[in-house]
Amino acid sequence: AQERFGSMTGVVRDESGGVLPGVTVVITNKTTRRTVSLVTDRTGTYRANDLEPGRYSVRFELSGFARSETPDVAVLLGKAIEIVATLKVGSVSEAVQVTAEAAPLVDMHTTTVAHNVTAEEFDRLPKTRSFQSIALTAPSVNSGEIEGGFQVNGASGAENAFMIDGVVTNSLINGRSRQDTAFEYLQEVQVKTTGIPAEYGGALGGVISAVTKSGGNTVRGEAHYYYEGSKISAGPVKRLVLSPVDDRTVSYVQDHKQPDNRNEFGGSLGGPLISDTLFFFGSVSPRLIRRTSAYLFSNGTTPGNIEQKQTLMQAFGKISYASSRVNAYGTVLYTPTDSAGTLPPYNGTAPNYISSSQAGNAANLNRGFKTDETSTTGHVDIMLSNASFLTVRGGYFRDKYQDTGISNTTSVTYQTSSVGLAGVPANVQGPIGTQNTPRALITSHDTTTRGFVSADYNQTFSAKGSHTLKGGGGFQRTVNDVSASYPGGYVFVYWNRAFSFSGTTGRGTYGYYEVNDRGIQGTAGTDMLSLYLQDQWAVNGRLTLSLGVRTETE
Repeated sequence: AQERFGSMTGVVRDESGGVLPGVTVVITNKTTRRTVSLVTDRTGTYRANDLEPGRYSVRFELSGFARSETPDVAVLLGKAIEIVATLKVGSVSEAVQVTAEAAPLVDMHTTTVAHNVTAEEFDRLPKTRSFQSIALTAPSVNSGEIEGGFQVNGASGAENAFMIDGVVTNSLINGRSRQDTAFEYLQEVQVKTTGIPAEYGGALGGVISAVTKSGGNTVRGEAHYYYEGSKISAGPVKRLVLSPVDDRTVSYVQDHKQPDNRNEFGGSLGGPLISDTLFFFGSVSPRLIRRTSAYLFSNGTTPGNIEQKQTLMQAFGKISYASSRVNAYGTVLYTPTDSAGTLPPYNGTAPNYISSSQAGNAANLNRGFKTDETSTTGHVDIMLSNASFLTVRGGYFRDKYQDTGISNTTSVTYQTSSVGLAGVPANVQGPIGTQNTPRALITSHDTTTRGFVSADYNQTFSAKGSHTLKGGGGFQRTVNDVSASYPGGYVFVYWNRAFSFSGTTGRGTYGYYEVNDRGIQGTAGTDMLSLYLQDQWAVNGRLTLSLGVRTETE
């Protein structure tokens, strides 16, 4: 499950402080013009639970009292915003506009610690071009390669959940998000770090949720261009190098700066298909990466270049429907990547040196990969009453990876030096790291599919306080189909060395070699059924209890 909404609640009173039942509360989305109409109960309380993140206006009306309006309220994902009103005696045609005091942004009735960043804030924040980077703006979130990505409250990167419009995009291997999104089509990003409700399964760390934009009654669009690369960046850091002569001496080497240009351009457009009812939104943002590295192969004897070309596409489309009782949308997000050319790291004892030969790196000229990530989702919300609504959703995520342009020649790599070894022909002599072609585990396909359907029921009521009761269930099927192997295995050559294996030792005339023939083949899948029930019980203004239970069968 994933939250798609924020909520609004409050109490309406008269000038003497008495509560006012029967007040009509009209909440209007300023973008889509969707209107939610409620009536306060006998305690003067109202609550709207299914408000999409965005900006709203709120109007309070009751016969015999002047109308009260709050023209600009920001509703955030997963937050309950409290808007109270005081009505003055007068005609309904009179209006009192409340603008002097900003709506409170602190949700006083939740035990969940969450950090929300809206589209209005994206452009003001330093960030990368992926929504996951927003997680670092939340307290208690760190990042590191050893930790496997984002750490939330000390949990590993594999314990987080990444969601885009309710579709889980986590990798099956390391838990990282396998699909990125550009900020141009995001409405809001939320990071839950503590007190995560029972509706979320499989997230022992944090929950990073992205909600996409929708079209509105006004046609709006944008165009953008981004550049990053060597023209505006610093040079490479120094390398720490181990001498291949004695395997003990170390030194620092400063490589030269290489051309690296990354250009991203695109735009988005949204608007009405049917005014006040049906809307569209679309965005396209391709990113072109062009890099060239100059090498001195064979430890400085042969100069040459290797180029890398990458194209990363972002394409998003959304159709949404809004009415007073039904809110629905469908989305498609397509993010393929095509990469050609692989740049091996420098490892020689001088700037831009690499120990392997130019011929041994010929395979890197075309070696690359392709990824194809597609996620689709459908979502329907039905208002059953002023205090309850039903949500039904389904989604599908497909992630395919394959290697391209890789030679099927078996890789042979020297693990010790053969330079100067008696009886070894000159054409096969070489230092540590000499290879005929780079070792490569060739993945013909690694495809992950994840489909789900779920339903949730939400009910608010009063009983010794205010309750928000939510329950639901879902079914998810995940399948991983992999075919990956080394062509003919790969060979390590140990010149002038003896082997020891299972108590047996020995050596050939010039040493020994080992062949490793490893691979991954097959299909694995799992079905998971989940049920949960939770209650957010605001006992009073100072005490809120979050109670929940969840069960999963996998």
